Amino acid sequence: MDELQRGLESYVDGASSDVVDYSLQPDLVAQDLALERRPARRLACGIGLVPIDRLEASRVMGKRIAHCLPADPGLEHARMSDHDMDRIADHLTRAIDLISTVDPGGHQRLTAGLHTLYIGTRRGAISSFFSSGDLPGSAVVVLSQEKLDAEDYPATAAELLREAGRVLLRLYTAAAPLLLPTELRYVSPYTHSLQTLESILHTAYAIPWECAVRIACLPFRATPEHRAREAAFVIAYAARLIPLIDIAREGIERLGGDVLLDLRDIAVIPSWGAAILALIDRLLECEPAPRRQACYAQRLCVVDRQAWDLGQALLRGEQPIDPRMGRPMLQGSGDGLSLWYDGRLHMIRKAARQSPDEFCIQDVGLAGKSILTVMENA
Repeated sequence: MDELQRGLESYVDGASSDVVDYSLQPDLVAQDLALERRPARRLACGIGLVPIDRLEASRVMGKRIAHCLPADPGLEHARMSDHDMDRIADHLTRAIDLISTVDPGGHQRLTAGLHTLYIGTRRGAISSFFSSGDLPGSAVVVLSQEKLDAEDYPATAAELLREAGRVLLRLYTAAAPLLLPTELRYVSPYTHSLQTLESILHTAYAIPWECAVRIACLPFRATPEHRAREAAFVIAYAARLIPLIDIAREGIERLGGDVLLDLRDIAVIPSWGAAILALIDRLLECEPAPRRQACYAQRLCVVDRQAWDLGQALLRGEQPIDPRMGRPMLQGSGDGLSLWYDGRLHMIRKAARQSPDEFCIQDVGLAGKSILTVMENA
């Protein structure tokens, strides 16, 4: 339907009617629909699996998938064998079963909101999960060969539920009678780049889902070392919610009461993030004082990085919004500024795209035994 709409708009603008005919080729439309009606595999929960390589022949789906794929040589484009399909289907089934164990509500939302996963594999340790408005009710899942070999079901479960959250919020906002404003710009602490309010809300909505599942899955980690490593990651990952929650709250307040009557679920996004930070604090309570202090220093690094990113945007002439930010004072040369952020004065000089090393947010090593105790008592 999007292709048809674009063809009609081009025709109205003066293009030949051949543009519309091109969009209405029934054989191509049937091929695209068949990809979802007849997936290569269907999981027990009802979600269909379509290998990415099957989409290359589709005029429409090939373009829509292209921008969702990781742009690196680790992506395997080779045709997927039956053995590969069996392996991926088994991995996803176990990950989804794990979600049903630790988060029954999340499992219900995932299986109700996703009908198709476009799947592939890549070399290395990092999986890639992506969705977009061009793929409603669907997500692209490119699984890491290393995670497949290690049978890392908790990580896949958390990332899958995060992407399901983004899909659901996208469907929810698309169905709402009012649109979110697109002119407002915020700096995301997760991407360090300017984003629209809708993009900020997607992050603030979906990241807590991922963090919640990662925390709930800590007892399923096989060894204390694995549990400690995962806990360290989720603590560092969730630390970026600290500025994000206030950004989301400020954006929601700008929407006003009438808009929130149509987008009621958006109003609870900040409290959802705050609940995750409360869980993180519980994890830290059982850590020795030096490690707690290291994690608090890590949070301060998140705030410092946010101030630096805001300063760089301001020096480029952008006008980002952040409730923790005071009025900037630009230096006469235009190469730097002073900025009050979160109650502290930051002196920021204009820089290249790469941030200084002191703004790199590192995981803090944690003790494994105390983490497991906290989660078993949660």
